[in-house]
Amino acid sequence: MKWNTKFPASFFAAMAFVCLLFISSGVFAQGSISIDTNKKYDGMNTSFSKGYAPSIQKNTMRLVVPFQTDLPLKQEVLLVGVSFEREENSPFYFKNYQKKVKQTKRGIYLYQCRIKLKKDRRNGQYPLHLTVSAQTAEEIIVQEFTIYIEITDGKPAELQEEVLGQEAEEPTEEKTSFPESKNEENIQKPKVMIYENNLNGISAKAGETTPWKLLAKNCSSSQSMENLKVTLLTENPFFTFERTSWYFAQVKAKDTIDLSQNISVGAKAAEGAVLVQILFDYEDKTGESYQVTESVYLAADQIQQAELADLSFPESIYESDTDLLTFQVQNTGLTSLYNVRVRFEGKGLFAQKELFLGNMEAGTSSDGEISVFAGTLNMNEMGEIIDENAEKYGDTSGTVIFSYENELGELTELKREVHTVIQKPQVVELKVEEEEPQTNQWWVTIFVLVIVVLILLVIWLYIRMKYYQRRGSFEKK
Repeated sequence: MKWNTKFPASFFAAMAFVCLLFISSGVFAQGSISIDTNKKYDGMNTSFSKGYAPSIQKNTMRLVVPFQTDLPLKQEVLLVGVSFEREENSPFYFKNYQKKVKQTKRGIYLYQCRIKLKKDRRNGQYPLHLTVSAQTAEEIIVQEFTIYIEITDGKPAELQEEVLGQEAEEPTEEKTSFPESKNEENIQKPKVMIYENNLNGISAKAGETTPWKLLAKNCSSSQSMENLKVTLLTENPFFTFERTSWYFAQVKAKDTIDLSQNISVGAKAAEGAVLVQILFDYEDKTGESYQVTESVYLAADQIQQAELADLSFPESIYESDTDLLTFQVQNTGLTSLYNVRVRFEGKGLFAQKELFLGNMEAGTSSDGEISVFAGTLNMNEMGEIIDENAEKYGDTSGTVIFSYENELGELTELKREVHTVIQKPQVVELKVEEEEPQTNQWWVTIFVLVIVVLILLVIWLYIRMKYYQRRGSFEKK
């Protein structure tokens, strides 16, 4: 009896994007990352639950996968990468398909990529491994999904029929059983996988060199790997490796290989997970070749850097006066500062309050000022006089304490000193000059006007008199 190995197309459509494996290679937190199987999104012909299959045009497959999570992610970003088993009949061209995916308004992380397909690809089902990493405030989460792609537009696959309980048509006769020879035994294929990674879930400091212990293992219990070549690949320019390739003539069954080295992380490396793919090319003892890709994630941890600049306070201040301490807080690093605070303490100097600036993004600055009241040198921190006979005035200093936290709540404090002199208040006598009483000058104006009128009148009378004198003398003649 022969089993029918052909299935209807609807079966493959339903199976094309069923998640078969869910593996975490990072640290688990409350909540998880999952694929939204119930809704259809842009670029999808239908939802996952209804048998979504990616579109294929001109040897290019468009892959769309909607991820969702209830984790509070840093910067609301997922890092998604694709890897696949590099078997000889694989339809995919190997390439780094890693992308950062931002959250949409609908709360979904929609991963999209175009995967090049081989022209001579064969029909069949092929696995794709999606590795998704996310960074919360406390840890890095890495999860892996394995989904299956159905290729239907390639060459027909070689038919392999399984015959179970096949009935012979020849006349029955008693058969003698002989033990199978070793050459006819099914030879177990050697399998390789990452066995130990000391940086799994641990961030390497940016600007520093970190030891990386990385071991791979031949998981076969009986078969060795021959002519093993290991290649390390990453597209992140801020991670530098001492070695990126290795060769081993033979790796016996259950043996491990050491790929450990020191890695250097650039000072400007962005925080978050970085995909590193490790390619294993090897042969079994019969000469058959295999290609396997393993993915690991490294992460950069930026060191917080901040400065308290333009610090200014008066060189002297009088007792009972209030003056301003001014400054600028600068985040000079590539990561955020949390719960930024500035406070002031000093002998005989009393800040009115602590300044709280909250969170500061990388590359930003904020101006600040604190009002400082001047007491006397013989006062304690509460402003109480502790010794009446002690010096009250003179040189003193204060400490400006600048503090901030990282994502884990770890506190960093920076201190700066300022110097000033508390002086005795000066007594200023105020002399008020008496103003001369203002007199009313209106009568002076009237007097001047009267004088002017009288002078004019006298002149007029004089001219008039002369006129009549001349006229009388003329008539007599």
